[in-house]
Amino acid sequence: MGKKVLVFLLLLSFIGWTKAQQEELQNGTEQSKQLQVFGRNIFASRNLSFEPNLNIPTPENYRLGPGDEVIIDVWGTSENTVRETISPEGSIMVENIGPIYLSGMNMEEAERYLRHEFSKIYAAISGESAHIKVTLGKIRSIMVNVMGEVEVPGTYRLSAFASVFHALYRAGGVNRIGSLRTIQVVRSGMKVADVDVYEYIMKGKLTDDIRLSEGDVILVSPYENLVGISGKVKRPMIYEMKHGESLATLIGYTGGFTGDAYRNTVRLVRRSGREKQIYNVDQQDYDNFILTDNDEVSVEAVLGRFSNKVEIHGAVYRAGMYQLDSVTGTIKRLIQQAEGLRGDAFLNRALLRREREDLSHEMIPV
Repeated sequence: MGKKVLVFLLLLSFIGWTKAQQEELQNGTEQSKQLQVFGRNIFASRNLSFEPNLNIPTPENYRLGPGDEVIIDVWGTSENTVRETISPEGSIMVENIGPIYLSGMNMEEAERYLRHEFSKIYAAISGESAHIKVTLGKIRSIMVNVMGEVEVPGTYRLSAFASVFHALYRAGGVNRIGSLRTIQVVRSGMKVADVDVYEYIMKGKLTDDIRLSEGDVILVSPYENLVGISGKVKRPMIYEMKHGESLATLIGYTGGFTGDAYRNTVRLVRRSGREKQIYNVDQQDYDNFILTDNDEVSVEAVLGRFSNKVEIHGAVYRAGMYQLDSVTGTIKRLIQQAEGLRGDAFLNRALLRREREDLSHEMIPV
């Protein structure tokens, strides 16, 4: 009979612990459902349109095309200014020279070619007594297609200086299942760029935000992995993770742990097959633990209890909490730490209240 009672009591304790754990996990799951996907609203901000700046020198890699206005200034022994728009055939018409084909050239190539052509009517240009300068006037517009998982897919007319980010802004940004990490730019049937918006948000890098060309296709794929993280991190949200990215990478995306986070272990819930699985991931495994879609990570706070605390109260000058170490290892030293007894202290008796391992307390007269 005694053994049965003991088993029954242990079973009650185990069931109670499991229910508490389930409630804690359920709270973490509900919290993660309320989180937003990090970065998804970047293209919804009115203050961040990624509009190209037209008041800058023409980029060296900019290629002239139909619709661009070219300004040609000649000065020195001969002076003239020519303003012409490149025709659909790719040329400008110059009096006494005829058509000059500039489409596909950058500004340096165009200036060198125009110097050669203008030397036919201005002999001094071939020497040093006359000069020629080519600048860009009105900039042409281009047509690009934004397809896939965006709010408003379609064809958009943009400035020839426009980038991928501006095109995504015009398309309303990615939709609910769109990826911010795998955005492709296809040009003439060939992929020319992979754009990762997180590189811009996290590191300020715009190297993948290439300048678009006529007929480019921007393709936004569905997301691959969305992982939620809640609890004691600086930016608890849902993050899009690339294949092979680890728990350490996710924590880095959040900005790191808060000051009161328990860093030795984090808890992860994974949906695998028909049931959930729970993992307690130790700190040394953060770099190697690979995340999958729909994982939920929770970071707990440090415990509210102390591992090295003693307290002294009553007729001492500095009552309160003290650390338990070699300095305060005895009652006498603890009293000395509290700057001694007051004049009204009763010296014949003191009480020591000690917490046992089972959390009960005992009173010891000293």
